Amino acid sequence: MKSTSRRNAVAKCLAVAALGSAWLPANAGEFSVSPIRVELKAGTLSETITVTNHAKDKLRAGVRLMEWTQDAEGKDVYKDSSDLVYFPRQMEVEGEGKRLVRVGIKTPAGAVERAYRLFIEEQPEAAESARPQVAFYFRFGVPVFLPPAVPRLQPEVADPTLKGGKLSIQVRNPGNQHFRLVKIAISDGAGYQQELVGWYSLAGTERTYTADIPREVCRKASAFAVALEGEEFRLDRKVNVDPASCS
Repeated sequence: MKSTSRRNAVAKCLAVAALGSAWLPANAGEFSVSPIRVELKAGTLSETITVTNHAKDKLRAGVRLMEWTQDAEGKDVYKDSSDLVYFPRQMEVEGEGKRLVRVGIKTPAGAVERAYRLFIEEQPEAAESARPQVAFYFRFGVPVFLPPAVPRLQPEVADPTLKGGKLSIQVRNPGNQHFRLVKIAISDGAGYQQELVGWYSLAGTERTYTADIPREVCRKASAFAVALEGEEFRLDRKVNVDPASCS
């Protein structure tokens, strides 16, 4: 039977998995994966992902590839895919042991990057009791990118808008490869600061980030500075405050 500490650790991780099922820390307590992102660049036929079991018990896990796209609102959409070669599909990792998962290409890169997530998910053990039980399991979704033949990184940010006390920042990606926005920092220049957590923007998509600005802060401010920090870029924007837009 699973120990109480194991159930608690898995339950904590599930809270994150339920939100994205994909962006878990590299080490979530029971098992970890490395690297946490794979790029199958030109000349690279395959890459390996190391799965490390930090528990003393044997880990059973399934591996599943899904195509990764984003809808008109920038939300992640997944569907099963067989575009890449990957194995094993099922594995067992001994306590405090390691196993390798290999992922490789079937077809060469095109004009636009293709994005996938390789989900590595802990699987339940055989039932040990006839009584109903609730169990939670870890799942990592490793981003796998097949970059275009000629990459073009092109993050764009529209001028922020302020309406009804909500500051909206539209982030677009007209380029042919993904970029990852790490964070958005908002400041009134007089001590008020707020940060929004960024996310991946896949090729050809857009997403709007929204921050709620406290009414008393908004009414006192003359403008808000907005700094967008990505892995390979930084963009700065500014929005002037009309008091009528604060409520």
